[in-house]
Order: sequence, then structure tokens, then C-alpha cells
Amino acid sequence: MDDWRLRGDDDNLKNAVLYEIRFPQFWERAYREKNGFYQLVQNDAENYVKRTGKCAELLEGEKIQHFWHEHCFFCWEKATTDAEAVFYCTEDMNVWICAKCFNDFKDKFHWVVKSVDEWHPENARRCP
Repeated sequence: MDDWRLRGDDDNLKNAVLYEIRFPQFWERAYREKNGFYQLVQNDAENYVKRTGKCAELLEGEKIQHFWHEHCFFCWEKATTDAEAVFYCTEDMNVWICAKCFNDFKDKFHWVVKSVDEWHPENARRCP
């Protein structure tokens, strides 16, 4: 398949287990439960404020969600907590894939999709 989105650095995604994430519902649940994803966002936000001294007011309540975003591994579409979108991610949250790229490449990579209810966000990567 000749596609600009395939750069040759995607071998580790063959047969990967991905979790279907629907925003903003995923964020709403994370915020309500204060789960591992919420803690990841909170950690990112607190580190940013410490490092820069900026945006401390965004640490209050649900505003904290505006610190987080990721990009599709293939096309760089932006994932945010407040925009309606479907993304797929690896359990460690290091790789995010938008719905279009997922549909375009699912047969090539033989991905296994699990429900977000089976995911344990405490396994998410931890930011320094």
C-alpha cells in the first residue's frame, strides 16, 4: 500500500490491542471517576504550571482537560477531550489512531479492538 501516512516506523503496531475511545464521553467518565486517565491529565497540567508558571487557573475543576491532547500516529489529526471524535489507543496511551486511519489500516495491521470498559487507564504512561 502506497500511502503517505505509512512511514515505515509502524511495525510495532502489527497485531496490537487497541481501545476504542469516544470523546468527550471518555473524558467525562475520567473526570467523574478521577481514574488513571484523569490522573495523567492532572499530572501533565501540574507539571506544565510548575515549569512555566502559566495557566494555574486551568487547574481548577474540569478546566484541567484543556491541557491534554494527542495526535493520530499516522495523519496527525488532533485528539482533544472536548471535541466529539473516536480514537483508538494502545493500553499505555503512547499511540493514538484516528477513526479514519483505523478504518484505512485495520486490515493491514490486524488490530484487535477491545472495549474501553476492559481498559485499565492506570496502565497509562506516566509523565515525569
